[in-house]
Amino acid sequence: MRILLLGSDTPVGYSLRAFIPPLKRHELLLLTLDDTRWRRERQAKKVFKKAAPDIVIDARMASQMSSYNPLGHPDVERTEWLGHLTAKSDARYIFLSSSQVFSGAMTRPYKETDKIDAETGVGVLMAQAERLLQELVEPTIIVRLGWLFSGRGPGRFKQLLDRLREGRVVHATDTIRDCPVHTAEVARVIAGIVDQLSVGAPDRGIYHYGSAGDTGWFSFCEAAVAHASQHEPFNEVTNLLREDPDSRDLQVNHSLDCEAIRHQYGIQRRPWRDFVERAVNRYIDLYCKEESK
Repeated sequence: MRILLLGSDTPVGYSLRAFIPPLKRHELLLLTLDDTRWRRERQAKKVFKKAAPDIVIDARMASQMSSYNPLGHPDVERTEWLGHLTAKSDARYIFLSSSQVFSGAMTRPYKETDKIDAETGVGVLMAQAERLLQELVEPTIIVRLGWLFSGRGPGRFKQLLDRLREGRVVHATDTIRDCPVHTAEVARVIAGIVDQLSVGAPDRGIYHYGSAGDTGWFSFCEAAVAHASQHEPFNEVTNLLREDPDSRDLQVNHSLDCEAIRHQYGIQRRPWRDFVERAVNRYIDLYCKEESK
C-alpha cells in the first residue's frame, strides 16, 4: 500500500520511517512539516494527486503540541483541505490526536465514547480537527495518544533534559497525570493498524493508546532523571527535580482507557518505563556529542 506520511521530520515521523520500510510491506511517501504548511487548498491538491496514497498518516498536529511552533487555526484548516481531498479518493485517513482533547476533569481513564470537552489550549484545535475529519472522510481512524516522548526534539522530553543539562531546577507534580508513550511505540501501533487495514480490517473509528502504567509528571521526570544521571552531562542533576508547591490543589487527569484498540486490532500495551533509557540515550547521541569531545 502507498502511505503518505505527513510530518515525516517530526519525532513520530522519524520513528515511523525507521519502523515501516524495513518490513517491506508498504511504500512510504514522505512529506515534512514545512512541506505541509500550504497556504491554499490547491497546493495540497497537487501534492495529494501526485502521491495518490492508499492511506494518509497525519502526524502533523500531534507532533506540534509541545513544540516551539505551536498549533494554530491554519493547521485545522489544512486538515479540512486534506479531508476534502481524501473524501474524493479511495484513501483512508489515520489521524494522530491526543488525550488533550479532554478537559482532564474526570477521575477515571477516558474512554473513546467520552465527550471531548477541552475548553482551552491546543486540545480545542485538535478536537476541531477530529470533528472535521469525521464529517468529511468516512474511512477515518483517529488514534488519541498520551504524552509523547522521544530523545529527538522538539517536545517536552527534550525540554526537560535541556533544562537539566543547563543546571536549571525543574518543578513538577504528580497531580497532572497521563499515559506516556514513546514515539517508537506509536510507530509499532500505527504500523500494526496499517497492516490490518491492508487485509480488510475495519477502517474507521476512534481508539486510544498510551503505554501501560498511567503516571504523574513528577514520577515520569524522576524516571528520566534516574537514567540521565548515569551519564556525564547529567551527573549532578538529581537535586534539580523538585515538587511544585503551587500545584497541590491542581488535579488534571488525561489518562486513557486503551482496551478498544486491543480488542479491535490485537495491539498490546508495553510499559512506558521500558523506553525511558532509550530516549535518554538518543538525546545524548544527538545533542551531547560535542560536549564530550
